[in-house]
Amino acid sequence: MNNLNSLMLNGISKIGPDLRWMLARIAPAVLLLLVAMRINAQAPTPPPGQAPTPAPAPATATSSAQPPTKLPMDLTLRQALDIALMNSTNLRSAQAELEQAGGRYESGKGTLLPQIGIFARQGYQTVNTQGFGLDIPGQPAKIGPFGSMDARLVLEQDLLNIANFRSSKSYSTRRDSSRLRVEDAREVVTLNVVGAYLQAMRAKASRNTLIDQTKLANDLYQITSDRFKQGVSSELDQNRSQQQVNSLEQQRQEAEYAYIAAKLTLANIIGAGISSDFEVSDQTSYGSDETVEAQATIQAALAQRPDYRAAQAAVRAAELEVKSIEATRLPTLKMRLSDGQSGNSPVHNVNVYNLMGVLEVPLFTSGRISGEVHEAQGKLSDANASLDKSRAQIETDALSAVSGVEWALREVKTSAENVGLSRREVEMSRERFVQGISDNTEVVNAQDRLTRADDASIRAQYTLGLARANLARATGGAERSYRK
Repeated sequence: MNNLNSLMLNGISKIGPDLRWMLARIAPAVLLLLVAMRINAQAPTPPPGQAPTPAPAPATATSSAQPPTKLPMDLTLRQALDIALMNSTNLRSAQAELEQAGGRYESGKGTLLPQIGIFARQGYQTVNTQGFGLDIPGQPAKIGPFGSMDARLVLEQDLLNIANFRSSKSYSTRRDSSRLRVEDAREVVTLNVVGAYLQAMRAKASRNTLIDQTKLANDLYQITSDRFKQGVSSELDQNRSQQQVNSLEQQRQEAEYAYIAAKLTLANIIGAGISSDFEVSDQTSYGSDETVEAQATIQAALAQRPDYRAAQAAVRAAELEVKSIEATRLPTLKMRLSDGQSGNSPVHNVNVYNLMGVLEVPLFTSGRISGEVHEAQGKLSDANASLDKSRAQIETDALSAVSGVEWALREVKTSAENVGLSRREVEMSRERFVQGISDNTEVVNAQDRLTRADDASIRAQYTLGLARANLARATGGAERSYRK
């Protein structure tokens, strides 16, 4: 017993510094574990049959709602686009997909780079030599207990793996496709905002026109009332002019409400605080007067549209995926190096290393690779079909936009000429009425025609602005054209 005690004391004296070092490292973790166990033991136990009350979720920065953006009193199109591109949920979804694609690319690229890690173990064990086929005469079959320790730095590197290389290229191309999808989402957001802004501009123009026409009708009513008092106009003329005032006033009220509704819709689309306490007056929303040509527009669209370029990238990624899976039939070569300490304890060890190369040659995979190739080829066929569909849609969008701009320009020209004629008719009929040549029927009818002409002119301007926005979208330059 005395000899055993002396051996134990000698052993402790030898490993004492290392033991103190280990205890200094693990003591904080042990203390935290004991505190957690103590808190858990003090937690109230729910009565039988009742589910425990879940702990409240910790507050995070993302859980708090962001205050809505307050709109300026005079909202320009550039300001509306800036707010929309910052708040759009569709754009955030596209950016989230881009982050996922970027993560997959980083993961795939990592397989081509060195993998470095630390491996460490410490154990105490016994061994039965007969389990290894060793039966040593005169020696017990059981050996131990004894300590076994191994701690190494491990380095692994693929020297030849064509499948992983092509897979990494495929992930890179899919990331490019996702980035183009983000650009396409920005184009869609821009088109939606421009359309809503144009609708608000149209509603405002209609309201302003009806305000002017209501004033004109009031002037006619005052003239008619004065002439009725003088006995040179009939009560029917006075009644007719009063009806005209009331009719235009009702239309003005409807236009006022339509303007408020259009502003609320615009505020909702751009993701700002829902309010109609702002004005729209940016004439750049109607676009520029650039001339367009059909074939040039189609070529520009196919070269610039981010959704078409994203579809092309998706096809390239699918092709690389097929090649990557086919390359899994090829041999792979890997190097593995480990270097560290091995012994029976952290203080009794020697330096050891292991360097080896691993060559793997797949001979028979029971149809696994063939099945994966067929699946990848199906994805490639689907990507090609989507590309063809996208090309046809882009050509349709481009030709429709070019035609829309051409016809809208003609409509604007015709409506502007008609407005001039209608205004002249109102002036001439009014002069005839004041001179007593005719009653005010001609004036009221002329004002009705002016109202329709103004409405047609406003509608033509809106159609032209929307056609130009569609043209910018068709060629992939909506944000570039309107967010200057």
